[in-house]
Amino acid sequence: MSPGEHWYAIYCKSRHERIVRDRLTAKGIENYLADYVTRVKWGTRLRKFKKNLLPGYVLVRANMQPDIYLTILQTQSVVKFVGRPWPRLSWIPDEQVRSLRLLLESHQQFEEIPYFKAGERVEVIVGPLAGLQGFIHGPANPKHRVIVSIALLRRSVSIEIDACLLRRAKHVPELVEEEDDDEYEWEEAA
Repeated sequence: MSPGEHWYAIYCKSRHERIVRDRLTAKGIENYLADYVTRVKWGTRLRKFKKNLLPGYVLVRANMQPDIYLTILQTQSVVKFVGRPWPRLSWIPDEQVRSLRLLLESHQQFEEIPYFKAGERVEVIVGPLAGLQGFIHGPANPKHRVIVSIALLRRSVSIEIDACLLRRAKHVPELVEEEDDDEYEWEEAA
């Protein structure tokens, strides 16, 4: 890699990742599509098929000059660069792309898990805690610490839950403030 070259993520039209990869390759632009082979039960058989780990995205590596930027952006089916706009584009560290490639090329079994940020509202989708809602505490890892709070009482509890059992909460209940009892006059019993 020459100095100044970085990896960038580009967002493509739905299901056009392979087309974008081929067009960028034809233009001489280094790119990477995170494809891997997986087995899926299809009826009574196990079938192999290719799946994209990063659906909707293709990674490109270049020394981002205005002409290269425009060449990539004008490629048919490319929608936009991910992150900050030109000229301060967001780039991906080489180590992260190298690790991703190493993992996918090793043909080892792996499991995709959702990526959650600290503070994000989540819901447990299976198991005895199905329906429980809370928020993520701390950095992303395979086992997340989920906090369940009753804001009105200012009390919280936390539990460690596998990320594969969680999804982003669809409905986030709002805190309902009760009316203040001091506004009303109470009659005393005679």
